[in-house]
Amino acid sequence: MKLKLLFWLLLVGNVVLFGLQRGYFGASATERREPQRLAEQLRPELLSILPPNSAKLVAQVRTQDAPPPASAEGAAKPEQPAAATPANPAAPTPAQAAPQQAAAAVVPSCTEVGNFTAADARRFSTQLAGLNLGDKVVQKLTQDVTSHMVYIPPQDGREGADRRTAELRRLGIGDFYVIPDSFPNPALRYGVSLGLFRTEEAAKAYVGQLISQGARSARIIARRSGAGKQVFQLRDLTPDARASLERIKSAYPDQEIRACSA
Repeated sequence: MKLKLLFWLLLVGNVVLFGLQRGYFGASATERREPQRLAEQLRPELLSILPPNSAKLVAQVRTQDAPPPASAEGAAKPEQPAAATPANPAAPTPAQAAPQQAAAAVVPSCTEVGNFTAADARRFSTQLAGLNLGDKVVQKLTQDVTSHMVYIPPQDGREGADRRTAELRRLGIGDFYVIPDSFPNPALRYGVSLGLFRTEEAAKAYVGQLISQGARSARIIARRSGAGKQVFQLRDLTPDARASLERIKSAYPDQEIRACSA
């Protein structure tokens, strides 16, 4: 009995809700509120119902509401034509090209030729004399480095050498040699030689070892061969003098012409 009563109550309630939604019992609550909402809108006459995919239509409506374009006086001026630029911006102008060409024609202020033997140097010097270069020619002797000596510079002659050797023995360094008074280079006489090395790197490594043992006065000197090479340096040559130099040098194919190294 109770279930039948509940069934009929639900049925009646559904019928009433259906009638309200369809308007069978008068205007719906939504319809009663809608005129008030429309009255509150700005410019309600422009409202329109659009389909879901109406982005383009919305853009058209906004375009219609946009303010009119500015007057001709306020409009932007037409773009001025760009100034003509050269076909190759990197190309120098005629005014720039002249100094560049002049710089290209400049020869090194100091030209060096050779490593000549003594006999070839005498012949080359005689041929250069015909160019009348005067003091523009300088002849120099260069010597090849044959070894590097680690040594302690001399001080106070023989007595100074004795003091240094005694100090080396106290430090546990026994491999040394006192340079005699008959040595050709007077600046090294009574110095203490600690070893000869073929490369400067090896000499530096040994100096570092000596310093770690307490011999902080050790130095390195390069030893050069007795028979050197002759080098000619020629300064401020004119184009004609340089051409004559190259003709003379052609008789010495083993030599080269180069800018002065120092």
